[in-house]
Amino acid sequence: MFEHHFKHTNNKKRERKKMAGSGTIYELRKWMYMHRDANGRVTKEYLAGLETFMHQADSTPLAQESGKMFCPCRKCNNSKLANRENVWKHLINRGFTPNYYIWFQHGEGFNYDQNEASSSNSNFQEKEPVDHHLHNEHSYHQEEMVDYDRVHDMVADAFVAHDEDEEPNIDAKKFYEMLNAANQPLYSGCREGLSKLSLAARMMNIKTDHNLPESCMNEWADLFKEYLPEDNVSADSYYEIQKLVYSLGLPSEMIDVCIDNCMIYWGDDEKLEECRFCKKPRFKPQGRGRNRVPYQRMWYLPITDRLKRLYQSEQTAGKMRWHAEHTQTDGEMTHPSDARAWKHFNKVHPDFASNIRNVYLGLCTDGFSPFGMSGRQYSLWPVFLTPYNLPPEMCMQRELLFLTILIPGPNHPKRSLDVFLQPLIKELKDLWSTGVRTYDCSTKTNFTMRAMLLWTISDFPAYGMLSGWTTHGRLACPYCNGTTDAFQLKNGRKTSWFDCHRRFLPIGHPYRRNKNLFRHKRVVRDTPPPYLTGEQIEAQIDYYGANETVRWGGNWHVPRNMPDSYGVHHNWHKKSIFWELPYWKDLLLRHNLDVMHIEKNFFENIMNTLLNVPGKTKDNKKSRMDLPDICSRSELHIKSNGNVHVPIFRLSSEAKTTLFDWVASEVKFPDGYVSNLSRCVERGQKFSGMKSHDCHVFMQRLLPFAFAELLPTNVHEALAGSLQ
Repeated sequence: MFEHHFKHTNNKKRERKKMAGSGTIYELRKWMYMHRDANGRVTKEYLAGLETFMHQADSTPLAQESGKMFCPCRKCNNSKLANRENVWKHLINRGFTPNYYIWFQHGEGFNYDQNEASSSNSNFQEKEPVDHHLHNEHSYHQEEMVDYDRVHDMVADAFVAHDEDEEPNIDAKKFYEMLNAANQPLYSGCREGLSKLSLAARMMNIKTDHNLPESCMNEWADLFKEYLPEDNVSADSYYEIQKLVYSLGLPSEMIDVCIDNCMIYWGDDEKLEECRFCKKPRFKPQGRGRNRVPYQRMWYLPITDRLKRLYQSEQTAGKMRWHAEHTQTDGEMTHPSDARAWKHFNKVHPDFASNIRNVYLGLCTDGFSPFGMSGRQYSLWPVFLTPYNLPPEMCMQRELLFLTILIPGPNHPKRSLDVFLQPLIKELKDLWSTGVRTYDCSTKTNFTMRAMLLWTISDFPAYGMLSGWTTHGRLACPYCNGTTDAFQLKNGRKTSWFDCHRRFLPIGHPYRRNKNLFRHKRVVRDTPPPYLTGEQIEAQIDYYGANETVRWGGNWHVPRNMPDSYGVHHNWHKKSIFWELPYWKDLLLRHNLDVMHIEKNFFENIMNTLLNVPGKTKDNKKSRMDLPDICSRSELHIKSNGNVHVPIFRLSSEAKTTLFDWVASEVKFPDGYVSNLSRCVERGQKFSGMKSHDCHVFMQRLLPFAFAELLPTNVHEALAGSLQ
């Protein structure tokens, strides 16, 4: 019996192979499994054939009555119903499930004539209509499963074999070989996971965390070598540990920098002895026989190998497709891939989006003092890149935030930031145009990985450094551009944006005609400023004559070199280096402001004003003097005798005591959720020492109800409503 079945199966296979070259359905629909070319791009044949398939699927009773159809992608495997848009997206990204030559779940019957197949990928019609489509989706699926099993058995036996695993490319194979060699057990019979590499990595981590000297590491290495069994392979010195870890490490570069941040000695300027702009020497004067020491250096950590490692690791390789495979809920954004900006880019560049393994990056930077509050003035600027392909819980993990550039101090880079970004921009351009051959260990395939920079994230001052638009003064708002309604306060001597928001309201909104609650005697009829596309912004920059920092030197940004009408009609002080990226003008959103700084500043201004903290409150004498010229709030005007009214938004002494006692003794959060807020209370005075996350938690969790009994209802509702 088994022998007969075996012979019958082999005969079926031989028949399928014979049919393959004779214009059969297998030959006509071979485009289904010609999904991508050698560069990883979706083929034209596949797109043309996919149109035919979708036309066939749309004609089924199920699709016409419910608007849904079974998805035949590799993951769904005809087991899930989805709308037309999602089916198309899945098939573009994932391809068809193996051996689905006969579209039995999408209206095709099984009694077709092989000779009737045409070269136009036409649908195979049933000779005798089969009435198995029901109105109910569940019952439809139940009845179709009988035929599914029959056809699956037939097609699974066809001559077309499943995709075979590919060998890793040369670079990946070299990495895996080194990893296997280093990851040998410490000694025979040791616990699983204890290897020569793991011990070396652990010791290097301890040295870094505790700043241990090399002599101490040598002593520890010698101790481990002596106390472990005699056949152990542990490193016997810090030098051996370094060699072992370095072989598996990622590349880094040290690049000399002009002492005034005018330029970097890189690329065509690598061999220069002095700065092209300020003519200052590159190296410090040294005695004879000594290595030449530059005045200043930056560190650059290339990202290509780091991105390739994400696909070479089993922990991250499969997760790199999450952005395209996750289910999105309408009206919710849980990941950057759900955002309008991401979808806009994919629409403009479908060739990039067609390969879901291509990498989307975000860039963030900010300066800090590595010496804390010690008094030493030093500004160190790291530049980080984040791969957004990963799920939300992984995107912000420390090991997946790639330190790419470390800009040295002690001076603030200011507008010369572009000088230090040159190596990164060049690498991003290469990753966009040509990509790099990468091995994906989750699918056991090699592909050409490309990458793009989706946007930047920074605080408002760094926004100006990255974008080229100065973020201070009357024209500070980059969205309003040159059409701002900001004005100068006569007494406060600061720029105010009070009442600049009404122009964004609908034309018929009653607030536009209100002359009392905002700037008095003012009706707003202006429309919002026009949204400028990337092409329009670049044209504006070129029109005003803003130059590239790299071409003119890092310190050329002085008043006499500013573009025409700077500070009057525009605030462009430079043309950002990001415009060198071919796709930068196509982005819907190029620069983001981080929530951390905005929330912290907002919270501190609100609390300091409510608590009337001296020197910190916004309700000061100068603001009261400016008030009569701005709005009709007579209860806040300074009296003729010089006295001022106590505002309704100021907490009384009793209310302050109640608030501080409540925060110090009654407010409780789970461990790790927030800092101990009781330590941030200076009773009777203010809140101090609160970090950005503490301010965020207080605003989002406490502020909506904290002042319900301490302030008038209208004030409390205004505060709580501002968070909605």
